[in-house]
Amino acid sequence: MTSNPAIPANWPEPAKADARRSIFAADLTIDGDVTSTGPVEVHGRVSGQVTAPEIHIASTGMFDGSAIASDLSVQGRISGYVDARNVSLAASAVVHSDVTNERIAIESGAELVGHLKRRR
Repeated sequence: MTSNPAIPANWPEPAKADARRSIFAADLTIDGDVTSTGPVEVHGRVSGQVTAPEIHIASTGMFDGSAIASDLSVQGRISGYVDARNVSLAASAVVHSDVTNERIAIESGAELVGHLKRRR
């Protein structure tokens, strides 16, 4: 696991109250980068970089690339690089990533392989 030089110095701003949620369905595969000003839910497969205020990787979600968010929650699988202010890993999470964060919560049973780096 290595750091990603394309990661911005600051996390995205929290989503505005009227921001629309983007849902990537379980039957959807995205190969490329995504930037959103609203929350993003990944139920399918994503390969690339996703930048959003909130990213949620559902239990059916598979993510390979860079996740950049203010808040990241993982129930599914992620590999690559994570840079998020707040990270929450559910018991079902499988994370093979270096993780840069300010705060992290890891439930018992979650799998984490990689380096943790705290940023303030």
